[in-house]
Amino acid sequence: MPATRKDSTCRPSVVASPCPRSSRADVFRTNFGRFSLLLIFLCLVSACAAPAIHTRPVQEEAEWFVRLDSVASADRTGIRYEHPATWSEQDLFAILSRLFLEQRVGLMDEPRPVREVFSREELQNILPGLRTALQTAAGNEWVAFSIMQHQGAEDRVVTSGGLFQDQHRLHLVVANHRAIIHANSLELLKIRHNPLYSVNGPGGILGIEPRRYVLSTKANWSGGYQASANEMVLDHEGFLATLNASDRQGATAYTTRSGPPGETHTASGHVELAGEENTNNPSATLERLETEIEQLKRQLADKQLQVERLKGIPSRLPTNR
Repeated sequence: MPATRKDSTCRPSVVASPCPRSSRADVFRTNFGRFSLLLIFLCLVSACAAPAIHTRPVQEEAEWFVRLDSVASADRTGIRYEHPATWSEQDLFAILSRLFLEQRVGLMDEPRPVREVFSREELQNILPGLRTALQTAAGNEWVAFSIMQHQGAEDRVVTSGGLFQDQHRLHLVVANHRAIIHANSLELLKIRHNPLYSVNGPGGILGIEPRRYVLSTKANWSGGYQASANEMVLDHEGFLATLNASDRQGATAYTTRSGPPGETHTASGHVELAGEENTNNPSATLERLETEIEQLKRQLADKQLQVERLKGIPSRLPTNR
């Protein structure tokens, strides 16, 4: 039997061994890449999936509704609001009628006027339902609302959001504000399913005067990840304590219509023509003038801040204007 050369026995192992190791590494990298992509996909799906919404109607008309929403029992662990909550329509009106949206602008941009969140007519429609909803809400339910107006034959103008009370604070959420949406758009169905769903954001940050009672503002993503709603946390007890009798009297001028179209009966029984300023009500006139003065003060303060920044002078303006 011929002898086998020693180097001939080593060559096969030297030449062949790298191939299995290289193959195993390639397979591992391929499988790891596929697993990573699958994991990312599952995370995105789970993050973007909207929770199931359970609804209890409170008031509903053709163009607006107020209701109580909650998430499925499996998703509501830890949700416990201070509901039911007792509110008067006067107190709710005093807060909601003073809400505004303020747009953030750059240093060199012109200040933009704030926008009222609700019109008097809108509050007249939804306010009784909001009060009833807060008084009948369970601890895991929040109040949701949607207001839709027709703009031509094909477009709708939508304002939607919600509110709830937690830890002696009132949380107000605006998801859409005067958003123009096509009548056949699926976005309308999504808003109806969950009024906290935001199409393009509310268009500003919620505020109220005096600002010292605004404890925080933040993005609210509970409607999904299309865009964020804006949430404001308000020390409502402190805010309402600042209102005097004339403020509260002016806040009741919205109350229900009981006369011909175009007339509104106030709490005192006086009839106001819709769309006309009541010159016989000094409190209402004073309230309007005070609101305009506060807006002018904010614009002046923003201008002064811009000038001081351009000059390199440290800001001396208070944080709460």
